[in-house]
Amino acid sequence: MTIWSQISIQDALRTGAEISKNDKKFNELPAELIQTFSFGISLPDDISYHFKNGGGETLKSRLSFELFYTINYPIFKKVTFGLITGFQHQSQGSITAYKLGGLVRYYFKNYDSTNFYIMTARGFGLDSKVENSSGYGNIRFGLEFPIEKYDDYNVIFKIFWDNDSYKLKKPLISNENPRDIIYHSGYGLGIGIRF
Repeated sequence: MTIWSQISIQDALRTGAEISKNDKKFNELPAELIQTFSFGISLPDDISYHFKNGGGETLKSRLSFELFYTINYPIFKKVTFGLITGFQHQSQGSITAYKLGGLVRYYFKNYDSTNFYIMTARGFGLDSKVENSSGYGNIRFGLEFPIEKYDDYNVIFKIFWDNDSYKLKKPLISNENPRDIIYHSGYGLGIGIRF
C-alpha cells in the first residue's frame, strides 16, 4: 500500500482531465438532479485503535464494504452539490454504520463525464459498540468516470482515498477500555450507475 501514498489531489485532477479529453465540451445543459448508486470496497493503510488511558494498538488492515446513494444538483457550470446516504461495513472491528453527508463534484467536461469529488459524512453505528457522538466520520477524495454510456444512465467506475473514524463504548478485542478507532488512508474502488 505504500505506492498509493504518493497519489495527490493534483494527480487525480490531471488524471480526470486526461480521461475526459475526448468527451464533448461542456455545453449549457439544463440544471437537473444527477443521481448515483454504487458499491465499493477499500483497504485502510493503517488502523489505529486508541484506549482511554492513552495507550492503543495498530490493528491489521481488513477490507471495508459500502453501498452508497447520492443525489447531486448543479450549483455552478461544472460543479454540483449533493447529499450522500448509505451503509459502510468495516471488517476490522465488525463495525457497520449508516452514513449521511454531503459532497461537491467538479465535472471536467459535462455532467456525463469524469468528475472529481470531495465527500464528508457522519457514521451512525448500527450496533452497541459505537458511541454516536460528533467529531467522528468520513472524509473522502475520489475520481469517478463513466465506463459505459447508455441513453438513460451511465455505468461508472470510481477510485478514492478515504479516512473513517468512530468513537467506541465497547471493547473490540477483550476487556480494554476503548476510546476510538481510526481507519487511515483507505484506497478503494467502486462500480455503480449514474442516472
